[in-house]
Amino acid sequence: MQDIYNDQTYLNNNPTWGEEDSPMKVEAISRLLKKNSISFKTVAEAGCGSGEILVQLEKQFPTAEHLYGFDISNDALAISIKKQTEKIRFENVDITRLNVHFDLLLVIDVLEHIPDYFKFLENIHDKSNYTIFHIPLDMSVWSLFREKMLIESKSRVGHIHAFTEEFILDILEDHGYEIIDKIYTPPTFSHHSLKQKITHGFRSFLFLLNKKLASKTIGGYSIMVLAKNKV
Repeated sequence: MQDIYNDQTYLNNNPTWGEEDSPMKVEAISRLLKKNSISFKTVAEAGCGSGEILVQLEKQFPTAEHLYGFDISNDALAISIKKQTEKIRFENVDITRLNVHFDLLLVIDVLEHIPDYFKFLENIHDKSNYTIFHIPLDMSVWSLFREKMLIESKSRVGHIHAFTEEFILDILEDHGYEIIDKIYTPPTFSHHSLKQKITHGFRSFLFLLNKKLASKTIGGYSIMVLAKNKV
């Protein structure tokens, strides 16, 4: 199978590795942690990409002592390594192969890329006390009628799985993650055509009326999940 994360395919399609979305994601992470009074000294990110999430998180939580980013992509590491500080470190390594434990583990936009995400969830369960997942809800009524959206997502950003909210939350529970809290995050893609702007306007309006209904029908939303790793 082609390794799009190490042969510059993903990099060419996503030159910034999505770091422009990091402030929004860190704001959601921060909101969940503060709302639920979760404190941490050590945090790691599995599949850290550009590393910008940890950079932004360290600004939000200056009392954090150590922040580690792990990724199997050399292309990603070439971006993140430039952002290392005394507190923040990045490594090109598969976290599931490490004998480590952190207060908090971040798994942000990762599960949809992993062929066997069931095994991945099992292998990271003992790596932290708490885990925060960010998962795109790519499966919706809209995407079922426009399947080319899913195919385009696979080729452009490597999404090989499409989830609904209830399904992925049930999978997390099955693998030992107790759901503490969750919030939706809005789509971040640009809207250039009139059709795209109209669709986005309808999506936003429906989201104001009913968040879950909007994610199930018109789609485009993701879910940020705070979970406690069951002993």
